[in-house]
Amino acid sequence: MKFVILGNGAAGISAAEKLRQLNDNCEITVVSIEDVPVYTKFMLPDYIGGKIARNKLILRDMNYYDKNRIKLLLSEKIENIDSHQKVVRLLSGNILEYDKLLVAVGGSPVIPNIEGLRDIKYFTLNSIKDADNIIENAAEGQKAVIIGAGLTGIETAFALKRLGMNVTLVERGSRILPQQLDAASAEMLVEMIRNEGIELLLQRDVQRIVKNDGYLIETADGEKVGFDMLVIAIGTRPNLDIVKGLDIKTNRGILVNNYMETSVKDIYAAGDVAELQSNNNVGIVSSYIWPNALAQGKCAASNMAGQVQEFSSDAGFSNAVRLRDIPFVSMGMINPVEKEYESLVFCDKEDHIYRKVVLRDNKIKGLILLGDTSAANILSDFVKNGKDISQIKDIIAKKDFVEKYKAIK
Repeated sequence: MKFVILGNGAAGISAAEKLRQLNDNCEITVVSIEDVPVYTKFMLPDYIGGKIARNKLILRDMNYYDKNRIKLLLSEKIENIDSHQKVVRLLSGNILEYDKLLVAVGGSPVIPNIEGLRDIKYFTLNSIKDADNIIENAAEGQKAVIIGAGLTGIETAFALKRLGMNVTLVERGSRILPQQLDAASAEMLVEMIRNEGIELLLQRDVQRIVKNDGYLIETADGEKVGFDMLVIAIGTRPNLDIVKGLDIKTNRGILVNNYMETSVKDIYAAGDVAELQSNNNVGIVSSYIWPNALAQGKCAASNMAGQVQEFSSDAGFSNAVRLRDIPFVSMGMINPVEKEYESLVFCDKEDHIYRKVVLRDNKIKGLILLGDTSAANILSDFVKNGKDISQIKDIIAKKDFVEKYKAIK
C-alpha cells in the first residue's frame, strides 16, 4: 500500500505517524515545500522574540523519519495531481504513485489590496523562513507597523516589542479577536496590549502606502503612521491551486466529509486546506488551531488505512494562546444569542482577569479565560466528557473557583 502525504505540518505529520502505527508494511511518502522537517508553527513569534532557539522549533528530526521509514521529500513543489493514473507529479521531475493521497498543504497569507504595497518590502509570518526574514530585518529602535490584530498579529507585535522595536498594531475592525473574545474581554485585552507599550489602532482601514522621507501607511480617514518594517497579518487562505484541474469540490477550502474524504475517490484532505461539511455542520472547522489539525490528520490516516473513524469538531475546537505574559484560552460558543444558553462571568478589571463559561442544559458549550488560565484543565475536562456542571455551577463565577473546586473534589 502506497500512501502519499502532501504537506508536512501538523496534519501531515500526525497522519504519517498514524499510518505507520496502523500499517507497519506500507510505503509512506511526505512531500514538503519547506527545507526543514516539521516544526511548531505556533511558536514562531517566540522564536522571533528570542524566547526560543530555532532548533528548538523542530518537532521531528530526519533521524525520526528514517527510523519510522517515512520518506520525506523537502524543498519540493507540486506540479499536479492525476487522480486517474493516481500519481503526483513534482516540478523536480519526480513522479509519486499512490493508493491513497492526503492533501495537507495548509494556507498562505492573505495580501490586501493596498495601493503601493507591492512596490515595497513587506513581511508575513506563515513559515520558519518568514520568521528568519523578520529577524534579519528587525532593528532595535525602529518602527514596526502590523496590519491585522488577530492572533498572529498580536503575537508578532509582542515579539517585535521584545526586540526593542516601536510597534503599532492596526486593525480594521471595531474590536479584536471577535471569534475568540466577547466585547468585555476584548476591551480588557486591548488595555493589556496597550499597557505593554504597543500602540493599537482600531477601526483603521489602510488604503495606501506613501513614500515621504521613509514610508507611511495612510488610512481611509487620512491618518498616517510611519514605519521601517511592515507586517501583513490579516489572515490566511487555503492553498487550493494544488487541486486545480481535478474534479474536486471546493468552497473556501477543499470540501471533506466527516471521514476527511474529498469528492474524489482515494483523495483526502486535512488541516488548514480542508473545509468540513456534514449534515450538522457546513463550513470551516478551523484547523489553524494546532490540536484540530493534528486530530484531522489522524482521522484521515485511520480512514486511509481502512479503519473507519469519524471526525468530531469537538475534538479540536479549543484554541489556547499565550500573548507574552497574558494567558488566554477561548473555546467553543462564546457569544450565544439563543435563549437556551446561559453565561456565567467573573470579571476583575483591576487585575485583568476574565472568566466566562457558556452553558446549555448545564453543560459547557464555550468559555473564555483571560489573564488567568488556571481553570482551563478543570473546565476542558467537563467539555470533552460532556459532564453536567450542576455541582460546580454556583462557584464558576467566583474569583477562587479553582481552590473551591479542589476543596469539593
